[in-house]
Amino acid sequence: MDESELVRRARGGDAAAFGSLVEMHQDRVLRLVRGLVPPQDAEDVAQDAFVKAFRKLSEFDGRSRFYTWIYRIAANTAMDWRKRESYRRHAPLPEGDEGQDLLPEDAPGPRTRAERNELARAIDAAVAGLSDAHREIVLLREVDGLSYEEIAAELGISKGTVESRLFRARERLRETLGGWMDGGRGDA
Repeated sequence: MDESELVRRARGGDAAAFGSLVEMHQDRVLRLVRGLVPPQDAEDVAQDAFVKAFRKLSEFDGRSRFYTWIYRIAANTAMDWRKRESYRRHAPLPEGDEGQDLLPEDAPGPRTRAERNELARAIDAAVAGLSDAHREIVLLREVDGLSYEEIAAELGISKGTVESRLFRARERLRETLGGWMDGGRGDA
């Protein structure tokens, strides 16, 4: 059974058809999500994305491929998860030497971890600030690792449009993250 028939049946309430759609796309969605959230949370976030897709299946209009649609949902679900996690408070390690055995010997120090977290938040904000079309292209290329030709096929656009959008998206990211890219802290 082809994807469009599975989508039609799933929209009609056929849970098995939706299950087949999940099986068709779960590896790629999980790979995408693993690039955006910590590995231990990736399966939960991917599952949340499929649940959202199931609930919103009536909104799928068929103008794009199902994977492109679920990809957007998964990417947005992962970004939302990262935003929630960045605000969540974590219990500090015990003071003094008591907590040192909890960290691997080669673990980055607090300053390095703080700088990495700050950079991750800056990247998240920069990607979130892109238009939907540019964000989608960046995620398909940089997170999912698709070639220009594969992206063009997924989105139903020309390779030239992919190249143009990716160029503009990268330019926008360079503008937004200028200080970070110059080795600074983003205030340049």
